[in-house]
Amino acid sequence: MGKTANPRRVAILLYGNMQLLDAAGPADVFGQANRRAGGGAYDVMFVGPRRTVPTIAGLTLAAMPLPGARRPVHTLIVPGGRRRGLRAVLDDKRLMRWMERSVDTAQRVVSICTGAFILAAMGALNGRRATTHWGWLDVLATRFPDIRVEREALFVEDGRIWTSAGVASGVDLALALVARDLGHDVALQVARDLVLHLVRPGGQSQFAEPLALQSRGPDLGRLIAWLTPRLDHAVSVAHMASAMGMSERSFHRRCMTAFGLAPGRLLAALRLDHARALLCDRTVSVQAVAARCGFNDPAAFSTAFARRFGASPTSFRRAFAGGNPAIPIG
Repeated sequence: MGKTANPRRVAILLYGNMQLLDAAGPADVFGQANRRAGGGAYDVMFVGPRRTVPTIAGLTLAAMPLPGARRPVHTLIVPGGRRRGLRAVLDDKRLMRWMERSVDTAQRVVSICTGAFILAAMGALNGRRATTHWGWLDVLATRFPDIRVEREALFVEDGRIWTSAGVASGVDLALALVARDLGHDVALQVARDLVLHLVRPGGQSQFAEPLALQSRGPDLGRLIAWLTPRLDHAVSVAHMASAMGMSERSFHRRCMTAFGLAPGRLLAALRLDHARALLCDRTVSVQAVAARCGFNDPAAFSTAFARRFGASPTSFRRAFAGGNPAIPIG
């Protein structure tokens, strides 16, 4: 792919007590996309009201001056941070004048994690769908009732405004922007270059099945860790009970109490969630996905997958591995 004549100018806002990965993650995605595109697809700038910016991680970043009106921003990215960092941004009158102008003129405006609160305070999210870190969803919904808060999404696109959930989901959002700008194949190459597991669609839940199950059953959380690398094995209830040091009867009872699922249904949920991830990689055949998730019969796999997600494995792949999330997956 040849060099892009007019690179998209991406301004990433830096401010004190911000989350380092919210800025660095998307920047790495755009940088890798530049290399894959032959250079010039993106012109990434780290900008801020101060020359140096301390982050939550303890690393201090260098910021360029806020660009003037003669240097219009194509994509403005507002990272998340701690409460006092967000408040300092909103209290900085000069910075807010620049923000208001940039939000009005940028072709895309993006918030990562709690950066949504800055856009919300400016009124930029009024009447729009938006999301933020799962721990702050209730606060966002209560404090800004005009926003239609999406509680499950990794990221949300509403017109030219994009918002993402917590921290690492900013990488997912950046990959989606690359897919929109340069094509899904380039985004997938970037994901592989950065050793990311897959390109996740925005409609996918913030909570992967193993993490959600571990949070629901912390006393049996080690069961999830034990099962995860064995999803392609013939695992019986007796195997699970033995690994947890319990009788089958006690294990079944504890499993129901901890997860609300019988052991067999728990294993099936983990297998199907793993299958959903694998299907986003077109290099793995549907039959191979079934085998790697413990299904010897592809037809049985297809039936179980459709019952769980409302779409066949092939339909899911067509919608989500092609960068076009047309099917709502619950």
